[in-house]
Amino acid sequence: MIQRPLVLRTVFLLTALLAGLTACGNDDSRGATDVPAPEGTATSAAATAGPASPAAGSAELGSIVFTANGEDFVRRGFVDKQGWSISFKNLYVNIVDPTAYVPDGDEEVVLEGAHWVDLAEGEAEAEPIILGAVNEVSPANYQSLRFALQRASGGPYAGSSIVMIGSAERGDVRVPFTIRLDEEMLFDGREGYVGEELKGLLQPGSTTEVEMTFHFDHLFGDSEADVEDHINTGSVGFDFFHTFTEDGAVDVCQTELKGAEGYRTLVHALWTLGHLGEGHCEVSQQSSLDL
Repeated sequence: MIQRPLVLRTVFLLTALLAGLTACGNDDSRGATDVPAPEGTATSAAATAGPASPAAGSAELGSIVFTANGEDFVRRGFVDKQGWSISFKNLYVNIVDPTAYVPDGDEEVVLEGAHWVDLAEGEAEAEPIILGAVNEVSPANYQSLRFALQRASGGPYAGSSIVMIGSAERGDVRVPFTIRLDEEMLFDGREGYVGEELKGLLQPGSTTEVEMTFHFDHLFGDSEADVEDHINTGSVGFDFFHTFTEDGAVDVCQTELKGAEGYRTLVHALWTLGHLGEGHCEVSQQSSLDL
């Protein structure tokens, strides 16, 4: 157990400084059913937590389970604002050092390392994906959650922080796509999870769950929402990516998207992906902050 006040938390900053920009190329693994975690990506639950009270016994300590959720529309598909039916075969995100913390205290619990997660895994009603757990945690209200998306350091999608693999259909047109994005950012949900369940409140001797939620409709929009709704005015829709179609498919990375009309809108939409349920997160340390 390691005591680490929030003001001393520097792991993300060091990692961000060391991350290099990796140019993209053609990917031989496109469409693979099972993509291994990138080299250097931790998938075990190596973790640290704030210290227990000196008087606390082991029976009073609990566990925090860290989960990620792309929500059911990522797993079952949806229709974007331009009428494209979007379905994901895989939707990978590289989550780094998710940290549950007490908003007005010094206690924090860190699931250390990079966690390469497929948000499209499972059936439409599947439970959130478990990244790992931290044990021997002092009871407290760990309602706040901070987490980063960073570029993978190795593997088939090295240099990417988000990889979307699937297809888009509209009328008689079907377009397979592999979209690799390298935007890095830090999300901070200080206000806590917003939803039907209470998450992050750790009672003595119990287990609680915290959830990082990703709203990918912010990129594509939603046909069921009003045309003037922010979900549609602030998104690019699949038409943006469709302009990069070659030989009937889209295989593109963020570097190739730069300069395209709507690129700024795409990047700003990426900055809104991170949520705790329906609770919004503040974003900082974006790699494209100049846009």
